[in-house]
Amino acid sequence: MPSHRRLLVVAAAMSLLLAGCASIPQSGAVHVSDVKPADDSPELDFLARSPEKGATQEQILRGFIDAAASPANLYQTARKYLTSGFSDEWNPDAGAVIDRDVDRDYTSTGELSMSVDVTPAAGLTAHGQYAEIASTPVSLPYEFVRVKGEWRISKAPQGILIDAPTFALVFGAYSLYFFDPSFSALVPDLRYFPRRLTTPTQIVRELIAGPSPWLKGAVVSAFPDGSASETVQVVARDAQVPLNSEALKADQTTLARMKQQLTSSFSGVTTIGDVTLYGNQVAQDVPTLETPSVQQPVDSRALVMRGGAFGFLSAGGDSLEPVRGLSDTIAALSPTAVTLGPGQNTAAVRTPTGVVSVRSGAQPVALDPRPDLIAPTVDAYGVVMSVPSNNPSALTAFASDGTPTPVATSWPEASSITSLRMSRDGTRVIALLQTQGGPRFFAAAVIRGQGDKRQIPVQLGEPLALATADGTPKDVAWVDELSVASLTTRDDGSSVLVSQQIGGPSVLLDASNGAEQVTGGNTDRDVRLLGSDGILEQRQGNFWQPRIDGVAFLGTQQGL
Repeated sequence: MPSHRRLLVVAAAMSLLLAGCASIPQSGAVHVSDVKPADDSPELDFLARSPEKGATQEQILRGFIDAAASPANLYQTARKYLTSGFSDEWNPDAGAVIDRDVDRDYTSTGELSMSVDVTPAAGLTAHGQYAEIASTPVSLPYEFVRVKGEWRISKAPQGILIDAPTFALVFGAYSLYFFDPSFSALVPDLRYFPRRLTTPTQIVRELIAGPSPWLKGAVVSAFPDGSASETVQVVARDAQVPLNSEALKADQTTLARMKQQLTSSFSGVTTIGDVTLYGNQVAQDVPTLETPSVQQPVDSRALVMRGGAFGFLSAGGDSLEPVRGLSDTIAALSPTAVTLGPGQNTAAVRTPTGVVSVRSGAQPVALDPRPDLIAPTVDAYGVVMSVPSNNPSALTAFASDGTPTPVATSWPEASSITSLRMSRDGTRVIALLQTQGGPRFFAAAVIRGQGDKRQIPVQLGEPLALATADGTPKDVAWVDELSVASLTTRDDGSSVLVSQQIGGPSVLLDASNGAEQVTGGNTDRDVRLLGSDGILEQRQGNFWQPRIDGVAFLGTQQGL
């Protein structure tokens, strides 16, 4: 198996899975998986077979594993393979082990026991959080007894075992949405749930339970502590969400925000078109608020430095349209990297003498004079984050007036950092670092201060490990509000681009040799590469097509 396809060991990952997928690894090496993302198929259930009379232990075990892929009627068919006592104990929603192949090894380990050898590709927690894990083979234990002369399973791991192709059909990807602390943007938290009639109820309960652990501190929920909901009914495409008295104590603005969270979180359920909140079986009159942004679009044109000028590359041509109020100032600074802030009225610029903030109609402000700085990033508040490549723990946030604030990080094992990018909503960063064990690609929550520093990042949350190809780290980019990409160069000189939704499977894409920089846009089609030869390329289908040469560097955009 090629090195870039190997999943390195994530400590204790399998023991967590066998314990019921209680948690997922948030650090360590995670490399590229072969699991393909779930598609947009309609909700479905497999027709599972019931146990046959006279079936052997192996036939019962194979039948149970196959039937557990069907969540219909609370896994009614799968439970027929279990003893009545264990059927009450078995919780299929405790999580999932997702293995690569359907050709599993079934081994008798005793007169009343068997094991199944699997090679996991990923794991799913009880809360629907997906993580690619170690590819080390493991054995899952099962025990049997005879019930009225027929073999039945009396003990098995909690959760289900499912192969990757079946997982992509049975489970759907659903983004739960939480607010940034200013309530101006909705932030996605990707989860995977079985496609079934109870999916809306599961979405509501997980939304009330709160964000994934790695996002805590960066996002907030409108749902008060103690909120709860019963079964969600969908009537004529209207999701009727019953809330308890604790949730209904909220003021009208909070109720409206709760509805906004629900509406956005139901966007992946094809049977839902609207949301109604209920209390004591009475529909609540909820005001309509301005809809917060879900995705911050960027200009679809490439932002480049070329021929001593900085601006947007014209569609189909080679001329540059300047960024109003910024391009001339930026070009005069002899820049080597630029991140254009939201609204296109501010920019963080790396120059030969350090990082500089440029604002429309104002003089540049020198921020960070330290040597060996990586490309800076900037958020909606005009806060610039900068760090030396050889000192990843020295991350610093600079306010618009130049005041520095150290940002605590959680990657002490990193020896260098290649790239750091802020999400367009300002709640998360992605970083590509070098460690003794190789390159590591992380996402982390951006935790801001209190009082006068409420707009200033002061800490990054515990890093969430993302898929990384082996080799020399080059660059990372946000493709949209949930998808990211990392660029590395293998030892043989070939370039590798790994695309991944945060909280979902990764996909390996070959890139043109010599690729040095990657930028995202609004869709996968907007991803661009810049080679060491100055040739800008854009993806067309399965291939990279040259667009223009003579490009010094690609600028990064943070939104319109």
